[in-house]
Amino acid sequence: MTDFVETVMAGRARLMCETVIAAPRYSRLGQITGDPGTGKTSVTNWLTEELGAIRIEAWAGMKEKTCLQELAHAFAKAGYPIDESGTSNTLIQRLIRHGTEGKLIIIDEANHLRWPTLEMLRSISDIGGAGLVIAGTDLLAKKFTHPQIRVFLEQFRQRVGTKKVVMQPVQDAGEIAAYVLAPRFGSVTQKSATAFLKKTGGNWRFAVALADACERLMSNEGIEKLDERVVETAAAWMAGGS
Repeated sequence: MTDFVETVMAGRARLMCETVIAAPRYSRLGQITGDPGTGKTSVTNWLTEELGAIRIEAWAGMKEKTCLQELAHAFAKAGYPIDESGTSNTLIQRLIRHGTEGKLIIIDEANHLRWPTLEMLRSISDIGGAGLVIAGTDLLAKKFTHPQIRVFLEQFRQRVGTKKVVMQPVQDAGEIAAYVLAPRFGSVTQKSATAFLKKTGGNWRFAVALADACERLMSNEGIEKLDERVVETAAAWMAGGS
């Protein structure tokens, strides 16, 4: 992640995480949300490196015990060895007793997790004193009919409170130029930045992919300066055009 440039949204996410860590026990919860492609995963990877956080990435169908094993493995990789064997209750007990106090845990793609798993993570945060940040599409905005889930949802919302960052598409050509283009291509013209912003719609994932395509095109063609023609050609190349 050494090539990551701190955007305005990334800076807000970092401040939110620092607030989570400094919050009183039983309120050390935060949330990073936003539409697909707005840079949530890139930001969580960067935050992990910058803040020394413990990060795991959930996947569809992940069970409670698997989540705990991934968390124990991530702690071990970070230099806090926790045995991954045993029952779910044993793993929770180990995580609470060994090393979670004052640590920041980031769960990316948390929208894939079932409510019992999220409740389990909240307990680890509450009892163990860890900061917990969940990232993904906004599962807390969903409406549920099951009474138990509604109660848990409200508890989670109350703990998150204002500690929430909503990732947004980049809307300014100057921001695209500063955070995506300049680190790769040096100074670019306003026209080039505007053309790039128009092609990507400010979507972070597509912006990174288009920048990659521009780099490949410029390397193949021996072009030294990014311009509108390069942006147009690379975008057409990505779309399967000529």
